Amino acid sequence: MTVAVLSLLVLVVLPLASMVWGSLTEAGRPTLAHFREALGSRLYVQALRNSLVLGLWTAVLSVVVGVPLAWAVSRTDAPAKRFVHLTAVISYVTPPYLTAIAFVNLFSPNAGLINRFVRDVLGLPGLTFNVFSMAGLVLVTALHTFPFVYLLAASALESVDASMEESAQILGAGRWRIAAAVTLPLVAPAVLSGALIAFVNAIALFGSQAIIGLPGRVFTLPTRIYALFDYPPQYGLASAISLIFVVITVLALYLQRRYLARRSYVTVGGKGSRPQLVRLGAARWAIFAFCVAVFVVAVLAPYLTLLAVSVSQSWGLGFWQHLTLQHYRFVLLEYDVTRRAIWNSLLLASAAATLTVLLGSLIGWIDLRTGFRGRKLLDYASLIPLGLPGIVVAVALIQFWLRMPLPIYGTLLIILLAYTGRYVPLGVRSANAAFRQIDPSLEETARVTGAGWLRTFRSVTLPLARPGLFAGWLLVFVPAIQELSASILLFSSESITLAVAVYNLYETGALEPVAALAIVTMVIITAAIALASRLGRVGGAAPVERVPVTP
Repeated sequence: MTVAVLSLLVLVVLPLASMVWGSLTEAGRPTLAHFREALGSRLYVQALRNSLVLGLWTAVLSVVVGVPLAWAVSRTDAPAKRFVHLTAVISYVTPPYLTAIAFVNLFSPNAGLINRFVRDVLGLPGLTFNVFSMAGLVLVTALHTFPFVYLLAASALESVDASMEESAQILGAGRWRIAAAVTLPLVAPAVLSGALIAFVNAIALFGSQAIIGLPGRVFTLPTRIYALFDYPPQYGLASAISLIFVVITVLALYLQRRYLARRSYVTVGGKGSRPQLVRLGAARWAIFAFCVAVFVVAVLAPYLTLLAVSVSQSWGLGFWQHLTLQHYRFVLLEYDVTRRAIWNSLLLASAAATLTVLLGSLIGWIDLRTGFRGRKLLDYASLIPLGLPGIVVAVALIQFWLRMPLPIYGTLLIILLAYTGRYVPLGVRSANAAFRQIDPSLEETARVTGAGWLRTFRSVTLPLARPGLFAGWLLVFVPAIQELSASILLFSSESITLAVAVYNLYETGALEPVAALAIVTMVIITAAIALASRLGRVGGAAPVERVPVTP
């Protein structure tokens, strides 16, 4: 219990308290000047407005893309359902800053390949698309966030009681009217939750907003906070703007709960009812064409673009005439910064995932298997970082550790603390779900037969919970290895990470090495997912160790 409390204090509570204190003081004296500037300056008000516009349009576009895909997979006879599901998964694990870089190579006003083809070859300059705009930013961000809506809506659609749709059909409603008037309203909570997650993620992402927004002068809150750390750094103002972030997230959660409290959305009753598949006829191919279009825009175009740029000597209309592997040799063998960044990211992501799962297991076990007072408060405290953007976590850690006598700013340790604190809710929820599936009588039996607590946990609880804990490890490892929002404020030359190296190379204009490093990043993420999935399956098959009976 003490270890869990101290860990949450250091990782979450004290940094947030330091950020609040920093936003309300200047040179040790109380003041509201930081909030007055954050809410009164035209620069920050415009950035706040842009963040809200970005979040709202991204949520709308995520619903427009995610709900039809979820409906097609869950409730219709549309073909290639596994292909649609795989499209959503790949879109989710693809770092949004890599998608942004790919779209810059395609749609930047002067050098974008498609824009040059449309303007110079087809002679249609009116059909070019400027990605350095709010529309471009919304498009790139929604390609990363629509899977939230898709996954939640698909799960809810599979649980809808089919008797309600059958009643509407008996009363003469057509299949499209049933879908619009009966099915979709019943899954409104899931759709709304997905839209809320898309909104919160959209306003929190730093990489895509910096890569696309800054050249187009579309400033948002994360890019304004980042600019405040230029010399001389303005920690108090950065803390005040970060707290505005937190208020927006809490307000969005409140509005969602208030809306859902107005009516009932119960769809699962005591009677078992298998959902009906809607037979689309010829329309199933139109649905399939929509899914293929999403795959092309969200997966095929970004990956083919990055691959093509990475093997071209110079990106342009004739890029295939001079292919080379020099850029891979440069980022993997010659440029020591990228080699150090790859090692640092693998180390940090592995350590953060392991620490998060260990801490999550401890908190989950205390919550479910003990009667300690305050255990529920411990569980709630672990969820606080769930709504905190990475850049807010970084600001909080900087405020806290700059006041401590321990100089860890710019080291791997402070980045590890940021990752662990930010992703601890994923570890806690994964461990909680895994422990809930284990009957406590199994552990009681082991203890009755003479096993101590440690032996029982190691021999009974851990083997049975291992698949769920591996899933939690993977849930933390994937976002940690591509994390940019917090790392960009905490890194130094020795603690640079993979995402920061990609961003720094992009800022120097080295597009071809950036594309090569992007492909390397995705290879690492894919290999990690495959390895963890394999280990998780092996863990799930592991037998429970026999505990000898004490005479």
